[in-house]
Amino acid sequence: MKATSSLETNAGTPPEQLSSNTDRLRMLGGERFYTLARWMTILLLFAVTQFLSGEPVWPVGVDSQPLLIVLWGYTAFSVLATLALFVPGMGNMLSFAYLIDISFISLMTFFGGERVVIFFPLFLLPLINAAIRQPPAVSLLSGIVAGVFYIAAFIGWRRLIAEDQVLTLLDYAALALRGLTLSFIPWLTSGLAERWSENNRRSVALAQQQADQALNDARAYRDQMRSLYEVAYALSTTMDYRHVLEAALRESRKLVPYTSGLVLLSSGQPDELYVAAGQSISVTDQNRRISVGRGELASALRSPEPRVVADVAQDPGLRSFESLQVCRAACLIPLRASMRTYGLMVVATDGNKTFSGEQIDMLTALANYAIIALHNAQLIFDLKEERNKLISKEEEVRHQLARDLHDGPAQSLAAITMNLEFIRRLLERDPSRVPEELDKLSALSKRTTYEVRTMLFELRPLVLETQGLKVTLEQYLERFKNNNVGTEILLEADGMEDVHLDTKTEGTLFNIIQEAVNNALKHARAKHIWVRMRREGNALHAEVQDDGVGFDKAAVLRSYEKRGSFGLLNIDERARLVGGHAEMESAPGKGTSVQIVVPIES
Repeated sequence: MKATSSLETNAGTPPEQLSSNTDRLRMLGGERFYTLARWMTILLLFAVTQFLSGEPVWPVGVDSQPLLIVLWGYTAFSVLATLALFVPGMGNMLSFAYLIDISFISLMTFFGGERVVIFFPLFLLPLINAAIRQPPAVSLLSGIVAGVFYIAAFIGWRRLIAEDQVLTLLDYAALALRGLTLSFIPWLTSGLAERWSENNRRSVALAQQQADQALNDARAYRDQMRSLYEVAYALSTTMDYRHVLEAALRESRKLVPYTSGLVLLSSGQPDELYVAAGQSISVTDQNRRISVGRGELASALRSPEPRVVADVAQDPGLRSFESLQVCRAACLIPLRASMRTYGLMVVATDGNKTFSGEQIDMLTALANYAIIALHNAQLIFDLKEERNKLISKEEEVRHQLARDLHDGPAQSLAAITMNLEFIRRLLERDPSRVPEELDKLSALSKRTTYEVRTMLFELRPLVLETQGLKVTLEQYLERFKNNNVGTEILLEADGMEDVHLDTKTEGTLFNIIQEAVNNALKHARAKHIWVRMRREGNALHAEVQDDGVGFDKAAVLRSYEKRGSFGLLNIDERARLVGGHAEMESAPGKGTSVQIVVPIES
């Protein structure tokens, strides 16, 4: 309960009063220590006085020796000084009590004699105690006063009390030396105490600066975490990357105050960027497009590290923005993910100071969220494109299958039906011709069966799952040996016995080769088609090459979207689905080459 009451009392006390009370208690704490030392000195003086006087120190009366009377007077003063410690407002008076101590010790020196230098050390205690609190000049004055008192007491004892004592010149020299000691020791002590106090003040000031710096760092870290959280929250609550870019610029301004900020993204055209988001930019700069030349913007796009432009006016790309013309320095942060550069985040300031390393790190951390948003947006776009391509490819395969069924087995089945009807009539009119027509019907039925099996083989070759890619290709290409167009197909696949691909990779590679061969047979008008496969390290290299008429690849790419057909132009996308890549080269009159590289299963 008492502790609670004390806390409640302090809670209602003004800070100034608490500080005053603390200073007073601190001062009184020093006085307590000095008072304890004074009482220890008095106990020592009782022993010395009894030795010098040769009589007991108690009782004391008017006929007692003056030395005993002075000692008891000093004791009475010590009692009063001790009681004054507990009286409010006595602190200032106690700070001058050392003068009374010096006076009593001087009287005891006078009455007790100082031939054996007993009382000299007792002067040091009050002088050093006062010197710790006083400036050097006042301490020097106090020491001079103490030295004068000591010399006067010694000489007075010699002249008035101990006239029979003979003092030599050496005794007087020692007396002068002791007087000088009493004069200068307080001055030296005060100087050392002042230096120690100054060092303490510097240490305290340095500690305070470090504490303030730590507090500022903690606040900056808190603000950075808050900004990162805001941008991360924007990233998690929206799929609109523009919203995330705006949030990144807005939160960056809280951490690194800047004049203007904008995000430049690739427009899809070579060396062209457009303003996707901005803070404090003019209407003219909004949604603006610029061509990147050889300046700082181009250098920043090629580098994975942020760049600081000390003088915006010296760079034509930055100077072209109306909002940046009033700025001096700019920080360019590339937005890169998976070795792909999406654009730049640019923040510029009109101040004289450039961007520090810590500020660049904070801007980069926020830019990373913008990179994630851009990367996610690109992934979503790619997924939609891939979905559309898969749907279109599926539709194309359905149409191709329908055409193949219509042009092949459907026509053959119709012919078989017609021949059966014709043979039925021959049985009634001319039975001798029936065996000949049955032979024709048998040949047509076998050809139809072959066509159906070929289509089934192309759709899902079961041998691929049991005997591997090389055997599957051998059986597949065997069907085209006697083709109508007169094209010779050659398979070069030596050393493929120890090559193993996973099922998905094997099926994709077979489909690409199959489509390349079929297109060469239909359109290339080639004399030869080479299908080559070889192993290089952990990759399988496959190539389908013909010596046909070829085509203008650039012209086909230009009209690719309008044609609405994927054909061989999506071979790289199909190869990338299984971790590989592919490319096609062709030119008019120089044939066509399709090259595929896929990983080998380890």
